[in-house]
Amino acid sequence: MTISFQLFLFLTLALSMDAFTAGLSYGTGNVHVPFFSTVIIAIISGLMLTLSFLAGSVLMSFIPSGLTKILSFSILVLLAFYKLYDAHPQKKRAVFTTDAISEKVNKKDKHVLSGSEAVLLALALSIDNISAGISTGIPTIPGPAVFLITALIHLIVIWCGIFAGTFLSRKTSHNFAWLGAAFLFLLAFLRLL
Repeated sequence: MTISFQLFLFLTLALSMDAFTAGLSYGTGNVHVPFFSTVIIAIISGLMLTLSFLAGSVLMSFIPSGLTKILSFSILVLLAFYKLYDAHPQKKRAVFTTDAISEKVNKKDKHVLSGSEAVLLALALSIDNISAGISTGIPTIPGPAVFLITALIHLIVIWCGIFAGTFLSRKTSHNFAWLGAAFLFLLAFLRLL
């Protein structure tokens, strides 16, 4: 099963919203995220998503096409609901949120995200990448290009999150984590077409 290049880009952008939220969290908390740490997060996220796309194309070949659409839709909708939960302001101390994961990972120096902490964060953030990638199949481009594009998108998005968090910490207290949920809901319904 394959997905179009446009859907692949849209899915990657939606899944990178966790990286954006983590960057936003660090930016608003005035945590320095070194370039090397952002590259680690981008590479691991890109690799996990690429491998899950490849695994999904193999797994989905054993499932009837009508059922793959329903499975893909269901997983993406569940991920979207999780993203909405993650964005909800009343979940402050919940364990399974991007903010809570970011807080737990950054143990050594609270003002700097180290390389080892970046690895842990990237693995935690990649869980939804894996489930979404497996449920959608492979894009119509070669595997190395999939990896480069997904890693680059994650890198840009985390930088944007850090920048936005730093900027917004001075201006407002709004939460923009709901964007990932909106993208995933739209993508889920596009998979039914």
